[in-house]
Amino acid sequence: MSERTILLDVFAANQKRERLIAAALEGTELPPDDYPLYVYIGVEGPLTPTELARELGMPLSTVLFRSRRLERRGHAERIPNPEDKRSFLLQLTPSGNRLLGQARPAFRERALAVEARLGKRRVAALRDGLTELGEAIEGEL
Repeated sequence: MSERTILLDVFAANQKRERLIAAALEGTELPPDDYPLYVYIGVEGPLTPTELARELGMPLSTVLFRSRRLERRGHAERIPNPEDKRSFLLQLTPSGNRLLGQARPAFRERALAVEARLGKRRVAALRDGLTELGEAIEGEL
């Protein structure tokens, strides 16, 4: 596989994923770029920014920038971290949870349609392949 193939395939798939999220969230107040933060904070949270950065594979500075956007919208808030007084946890506010409750079913419907088109075995194989690709990239970093 050539450098060009890897770059183009990964880029194209990512662009299409972003378009799928944008289409699913159309008509909601939730910006597509921030959807992963809403999901992780809402489902797995409360989380520290460091935990969120690790889960999303993002730099901590990006997570802090994006989480401040959620806070400014009134959709997330900082709460004390009982395990580390120097740190804080992020959790969704009631309005953030309501918004996520509207957005998740719309995205889930589209994601399930993609899975149905591919079949569960193919999705599992693709997920394994993406995990391997991520690990190989991480190894180069």
